[in-house]
Amino acid sequence: MDPVTKSLNRKYSEIQGLFYVVFCAVLGYAAVYLGAIGLSASIIGVILALGNVFSTLFSPVIARTIDRLHLSLSRVLMAIAGSVGVLAALMMLCTNMKAIVAVIFVILLGLLFAMMPLVNSLAFVFEKHDIHISFGLGRGIGSAAYALTSLALGFLVRSYSPKLLPVLEIVIIAALIPVIASFRVKGISMKGEESEHPSMDMKSFAARYKIFVGLIIGLTLVLADHTFINNFFINIVKNVGGDTSDMGIAVFLAAILELIAMNVFEKIKHRIEVGRLLKFSAVMFTVKHILTFLAPNMAVIYLAQCLQIFAYAIYIPAGVYYVDRLFDRADATLGQSLMASTATAGGVIASFVGGFLIDSIGVSSTLMIGMITSIIGTVIVLMTVQKTKKAGMSYE
Repeated sequence: MDPVTKSLNRKYSEIQGLFYVVFCAVLGYAAVYLGAIGLSASIIGVILALGNVFSTLFSPVIARTIDRLHLSLSRVLMAIAGSVGVLAALMMLCTNMKAIVAVIFVILLGLLFAMMPLVNSLAFVFEKHDIHISFGLGRGIGSAAYALTSLALGFLVRSYSPKLLPVLEIVIIAALIPVIASFRVKGISMKGEESEHPSMDMKSFAARYKIFVGLIIGLTLVLADHTFINNFFINIVKNVGGDTSDMGIAVFLAAILELIAMNVFEKIKHRIEVGRLLKFSAVMFTVKHILTFLAPNMAVIYLAQCLQIFAYAIYIPAGVYYVDRLFDRADATLGQSLMASTATAGGVIASFVGGFLIDSIGVSSTLMIGMITSIIGTVIVLMTVQKTKKAGMSYE
């Protein structure tokens, strides 16, 4: 590996790592922070849902603007990161103003969700110049950073106060921006270009690929319960006698196993048909959700979190490769967008409904409803996954 490529790979890993530290502090501890300033589970749910909605509306606008105006991807990322830092500072100053904090948090969360695909895209901006950035390595560093941050924050929040979280977010953003600024090669542009393969509109796509749309619905139901558990994990942990440090350990377990599984996936993706892997991940999601519902103590919660290695960690790469091998290039773009939207749609459902259900019927009953939803979603997935081609183009 030449010095330029080696330097870019190191910087890309740093960008992914720092981004996921902030992402963990904001999303991973959203319920902890917002609960600490006096907001109910219902309101927290609405805030998280609106953050997802804001991201859904904002992300396509950013992507189209980058292409249409030929903007620099790194400069757009720095501008969004700077906005996140400013919002975190405002949130820290307005701690006692719940309504203002709620509005700020929605925008901040939406901006972070919008940053994610742009951070991923940084791995591919130099490909046409034969400079290979390892997305897998960078994303793995991101998962490890998320895991370690969750573990550390669990103890820090218990020892000090959740209200200090915005301070951490400001510090990490301040470290992230200069790394993004340095991610460049002299004489090579990072500006966006118009796509050579425009995909069909959503209505035409849905009419042509009805079975795939059914799969998207099934996966959305499964991921709704997955997202509910993640968003309100502190409530679930407290329900079985745990605290924030126990939550940190549990999230660390899931994230570190996720890193291991994503690396193993590269070795098995050519040996096992990806449709089968996608089915397997859906089943394991539901097994994880059933265990979480039945858990009488933290030991079983930890066990359920360990199933992340077979659930989310398999679903992420399997979903990408499934679409890659199911569609031709022209239709794969929209297919990938729809596959990615399952998490966002599931997040909206889980956030809007989950908070209200917790406040009205309690954690256990809400987990039961989520488990049933996950079972229904898994059945739909098992019925709608199609056999794919044995090989396909890689999106890495």
